[in-house]
Amino acid sequence: MKIFGIYIFSFVYLLTTFRNSIGATYENGSSVQIKRLVEKSGLTEGPHWDPITQKLFFVDIWANKICSYNPQDTKVYCAYIANGPVGVVVPVEDTPNTFVVGSGVDILLVTWDGECDTNSPPIRKIATAEKFRPETRFNDGKADSSGRFWAGTITEINGEPQPNEAAFYSLDKDLVLRTQIKPVTISNGLAWNSDDDTLYYIDTPTRQIAAFDYNKFDGTISNKRIVFDVVQNNLPGVPDGMTIDSDGNLWIALFGGSQVIQVDPKSGKLLRSIPMPAKRITSVTFGDFSLDTLYVTTAGYGFARPQEKTPADDLQGGSIFSIKGTGARGFSPNLFRI
Repeated sequence: MKIFGIYIFSFVYLLTTFRNSIGATYENGSSVQIKRLVEKSGLTEGPHWDPITQKLFFVDIWANKICSYNPQDTKVYCAYIANGPVGVVVPVEDTPNTFVVGSGVDILLVTWDGECDTNSPPIRKIATAEKFRPETRFNDGKADSSGRFWAGTITEINGEPQPNEAAFYSLDKDLVLRTQIKPVTISNGLAWNSDDDTLYYIDTPTRQIAAFDYNKFDGTISNKRIVFDVVQNNLPGVPDGMTIDSDGNLWIALFGGSQVIQVDPKSGKLLRSIPMPAKRITSVTFGDFSLDTLYVTTAGYGFARPQEKTPADDLQGGSIFSIKGTGARGFSPNLFRI
């Protein structure tokens, strides 16, 4: 997602005339349909499907917004979070209209029904992360099966991520923020396997997907190993957000790579690549009633600095897309418990 000036992307952007709905067919005969759902915005990230409301929630980082998208009527509403840039939003279990949000270096509880625009939703600060510099802020995050909230940070100066000036945290019911990994540079995608004994994690500049042994009872991680390497697979861009399907395969957004990839973390093999009509793919999640639609967020204007405009060669950047027909299904996402 937010890695600017670090890599020169070698990928040639061939897909310049995508329409709102396109298709792709693969050698095994499978086909997918890609549809543009939400017109371009700024830096959309952190998609979370809510099976209760049947809505997609996401963030617009530099706009300081958490947003909802309703596939039934295609309406989008947003709540402005005055606290600072927003990196992640997750609903709170058994507490309707309440979300845990990473904003600036703070973790907040935000009250909002997702049915209207608002500039002043009620918020309550529940934890604060280490501020490596004034520019440090929360980035990607999710909840685990025990209801813990996991999220990491990034420190950017003039759009440039600062090496080793961020960390990855977890937050339990006691509201004590525990450092899980330090240092990192761009804390990004995370996912747990169905056995609930492995955490997959991305620190973007490494261009690798790491796995850790995960203890769901005490929320500890150990035994780091690398399960996939973007460079070794000759892929463009860098890994950003990710999700996991019911077969245990990872779906990874490649920022600057114009594609979403499916990876088998057990074998380390690249299973497929789906070209997208935007360059800077930020994250993915499964949603809809059967959890078989892959929602994809992307970066448009303000992907590096709030005042920037959408690049001329990436005019659909910042849009949200759906991918149907992958043959994969996700899991019902975890919620934060407090």
